[in-house]
Amino acid sequence: MKQEADERAVGSLDCVLAGLDQPDCAAADNWVMNDGGAGLAQMSTARLLAAARVEVVEAGPDDRVSHLVALHERPSREVFEAAVRLLSSDDAVERELGVRILRELGRQDEAGHRPFTAEAAPLLVDRLSREDDPGVLQWVISALGFNGVKEALGGVLRFTGHADWRVRFHVAAALPGLVNPERIEPDAVDALQRLCLDEEPEIRYYALYALVEEVAGTDPERIAHSVTYLLDDPDEQICALARAHHARD
Repeated sequence: MKQEADERAVGSLDCVLAGLDQPDCAAADNWVMNDGGAGLAQMSTARLLAAARVEVVEAGPDDRVSHLVALHERPSREVFEAAVRLLSSDDAVERELGVRILRELGRQDEAGHRPFTAEAAPLLVDRLSREDDPGVLQWVISALGFNGVKEALGGVLRFTGHADWRVRFHVAAALPGLVNPERIEPDAVDALQRLCLDEEPEIRYYALYALVEEVAGTDPERIAHSVTYLLDDPDEQICALARAHHARD
């Protein structure tokens, strides 16, 4: 019964976003569940959205999300507006889907902007201030970093000590895309140093990597302090990164 309910929910999303009539919705359900039919490039936006919603629910961190990627590679007004509508959904899964579409919708230009960055940025900043689901919030922070929305830096820094490790991880990963590329803001340095002490090794690694490889203008003494602390970190990758930077200095 649960599977049938999930299929109906996917069909409902398909109809709401793309105005499909009922026969087309049934066809979309069947295609999502069986992953058949034409190649992804030929799939309608509605069908891709339906399949991407399934991926958001079911895919693990290392699983392929080919339908979501196909949406990223279709930076049309139709896809953008569908993602925007999803941002205001009462369903956290749908909000997550909307955010993850906007995160990588279209290729970046030399300035790091995507085709809809200018329109998406204020919507993502607004979502950052209102989102209360950590599973969605983590992707909002990531999307801001991926789109280089530098005006969001202060808002993102508020989540440095968030209780959910996924949120803290995305803060560490996003900060290099949010700071001044010439000279990182002092508050951002404070946040990265704090994250270098996090209990989660993935967060410590990303924070340290940002400090030693990705951001500019950090006081060398502050970098040395974080590096020295992590020279004997129990995580091999972190230890290796810290020692490699220490050797260069």
